[in-house]
Amino acid sequence: MDFVSMLVFSGTGWAVIFGLTVAAALVHEAGHALAWSLIGAEVREVGYAKPGGPALRFRVGKFTFAFNPFTLFAYTLVESPGEQLHRMTTAQRMFVHGAGILANLLAAAIGLAFKNPCLHLFTLFSVLLAFQNIFFNDGSKMISALSKSQMVRSISRL
Repeated sequence: MDFVSMLVFSGTGWAVIFGLTVAAALVHEAGHALAWSLIGAEVREVGYAKPGGPALRFRVGKFTFAFNPFTLFAYTLVESPGEQLHRMTTAQRMFVHGAGILANLLAAAIGLAFKNPCLHLFTLFSVLLAFQNIFFNDGSKMISALSKSQMVRSISRL
């Protein structure tokens, strides 16, 4: 019997799956938070909870981490994001929206480097989250950022 089957049969499989989901989501949001910080924005909160909703919050300086196990929502809050986005170049917007995907793919590559079944499961969760974001959330934001760029406008006039 393999490791994953033993977890499922022992009743701890759900906890492992939940933990891997949370870990992959937080890696994704950490990528966004790092990108926003590198651009010069002030990241207020990163969490696995509903923004502004009930959660266990830890505060370190101006940065807050929030966690609520009864949600399936992860986020990064930035000081005045709309204002920040208007001042950013297209490349910076692409970087900020793609950073979560890159963080998941990097975490997946690191997970494959080890011979641990839990890390291989984490790799799977990270890759699945990255692909889900490519085709739905962050991918659509990246296409939107590209469509607002001068290059795409000039091509569409041809």
